[in-house]
Amino acid sequence: MEDIFKINMLLIYYKNLLTERQKKCLEMYYEYDYSLNEIADILKISKQGVSDNIKRGIENLSEYEDKLKMINNRFKNEKKLEILKELFDEFENNSKDYDSETLSKIKNVLFNMEVEDDIWITFR
Repeated sequence: MEDIFKINMLLIYYKNLLTERQKKCLEMYYEYDYSLNEIADILKISKQGVSDNIKRGIENLSEYEDKLKMINNRFKNEKKLEILKELFDEFENNSKDYDSETLSKIKNVLFNMEVEDDIWITFR
């Protein structure tokens, strides 16, 4: 089960980097639960061809994650935000004098504010 979850996460992030054939085979197999025979019939390739494309696709997805670390970084960032929220709450509860307006703005940016999809453009 863990492998299926991992592969589905990899597909979410990296499937558009695969060849079209690998992408189709992996989507059909993992997302739509087709059998190897069904995929072979639909794509008009051999069962072995389907198996090879799935195997190479998984290897490529794993390699992309090893190099780019997008999934790993996402989970790290989620954990960091969780810890930061706890620390801010602790600070707020234990501090007598603090600027509540500034603290509120910081918390809003960190935990509530939606970030634009093309935010990287701002940093050019």
